[in-house]
Amino acid sequence: MKKDSTEDLFTWASRRRFQIGKLEQQFWDFHHANPHVYDLLVKFARQWHARKANGSIKMLFERVRWEVHLTTSDENFKLCNNHHAFYARLMEDQEPDLRGFFRMRQQRIQSTFGPRNSKLPPGEHVA
Repeated sequence: MKKDSTEDLFTWASRRRFQIGKLEQQFWDFHHANPHVYDLLVKFARQWHARKANGSIKMLFERVRWEVHLTTSDENFKLCNNHHAFYARLMEDQEPDLRGFFRMRQQRIQSTFGPRNSKLPPGEHVA
C-alpha cells in the first residue's frame, strides 16, 4: 500500500471546499485506523485477478472477514458494508495493476476520489 499517497488523498479530500459525505468520512476514519484491511484486500484481489479479469469487492470483504476471524479471533472486529465502494475505488486509484478490476456504478453522493459519476452507469449497486 502506498501509505503516503493515501494520506495525501485523505488530507486533500478533507480540505476540499465542499464537505465530504458522511459515509466517505466514516470510510477514511476506518481505513486509517485499520490499514491491514486494505493490505488484505489488495493481496486477495491480486490472487483473484491472476485467475479472473474482474472481481467482486463483496467477495473480497468476506474473505477478509474470514481471515481476520481465523488469525485474531477478535470478536469486536467489524467490516462495514458501506465501505465496499470506497475500497474498490481506492484500490483502483492506488494499485495500477488492479485498474479496471472492479465494475463500478454511480454513487448517490460523489466521492472525492475515484471515477466521476458522469462516467459510470447508474444503478443501486455501487461497486
